Amino acid sequence: MNIYVKLAEFRLIETRRLILRPFVLSDAEEMFAYSGNPENLKFVFAPHLSLEETRFAIANNYMKNPLGKWAIELKAEHKLIGDIHFVKISEKNQSAEIGYVLNQNYWNQGLLTEFSFEQFALKKLELLIDKENPASKKVALKSGYQMVKKFKGSNQYSAKIRNFEQYEQRKNDYEIYRKKSEIGEI
Repeated sequence: MNIYVKLAEFRLIETRRLILRPFVLSDAEEMFAYSGNPENLKFVFAPHLSLEETRFAIANNYMKNPLGKWAIELKAEHKLIGDIHFVKISEKNQSAEIGYVLNQNYWNQGLLTEFSFEQFALKKLELLIDKENPASKKVALKSGYQMVKKFKGSNQYSAKIRNFEQYEQRKNDYEIYRKKSEIGEI
């Protein structure tokens, strides 16, 4: 089945503690809480300078082409705490790179490890992590990703040359990891 059809089928994804759902303009204030914080975005994009800039980002980056892009809502509080999206989707290789931003107040709680590709017609997920971003490296390793490559590259937002690590997880490796995790071997 086509990856984009699968993405259209999963507009809403529920995990134990999260709801991944489409963005709406009324998310602007909660998004600005993390997208306006330079420390929160140090490895991602330039911080938003105003609520209006955040409203534009929601409309232009999330609502205009919504497939594979979700708002991360904390289920218990019905509060927007971040976003997650697929980048560089390859239908041929059945793979995608994952990008995400999480409000700093919710770091180190294992929330992003709940997202997997169980629902999608994908064989491989990838993460590109700035070497100076230990929190994202921790998410990758805790989720069962393996580092496959180190390289220097240009940060797409700042155009600065940075050291990156590429992590990947193949579907069959994920299934083994999930089973070991369920029986407490990990």
